[in-house]
Amino acid sequence: MQHFGNNSYILASKNLYAAMATCMGGECEMMLSIHYEWVETNCIQTLIMEEVETSFMYFTIVDTGQQCTVWDSR
Repeated sequence: MQHFGNNSYILASKNLYAAMATCMGGECEMMLSIHYEWVETNCIQTLIMEEVETSFMYFTIVDTGQQCTVWDSR
């Protein structure tokens, strides 16, 4: 991920399913996701603008490879 002025971010990944997640206590807001904008998940760690790869039923934290199940989404 590269940061540009005015809080603009560009993902370095060419993966269509790449997104940015900000999570706390099992709730995540997703930016640039083609699957969802918000999810409730079994992963409870805090993430700040962390790169993830999304799918319909889960997302994967790119840095750690941890797969997080999506229980609810919008």
